Amino acid sequence: MNKRITARVLLAATAVAGGLLATAAPALAYTTGAGNAVWVDPGTTRSFLVMCPSYAPTMLTNTINITAGPAVSVSTSLDTDSDAFSRDKLTVTATNGGAARVYVSVKATCSS
Repeated sequence: MNKRITARVLLAATAVAGGLLATAAPALAYTTGAGNAVWVDPGTTRSFLVMCPSYAPTMLTNTINITAGPAVSVSTSLDTDSDAFSRDKLTVTATNGGAARVYVSVKATCSS
């Protein structure tokens, strides 16, 4: 009888220790990409959004990459508390001063 009780106590102690070790481990940090793109006609201004997902709500500002033609003027605005999930939202405004239609794209990395 004592052997069975001792074995159960030992198993319970091992399970508790294993659970404590599992909960003490650091949480995983999620990283993902966010992006968007638009065509901007000559002489026009277009605004568009790049938004992080809820599981990785923080945009890493040093990873924002904007690609646009030489005749395009670009401005940005970053909202770091845009909704109930506190997701970062980047608003990009592109003005095309050239004679040709241009493609403007934005890519960024988001993290938890």
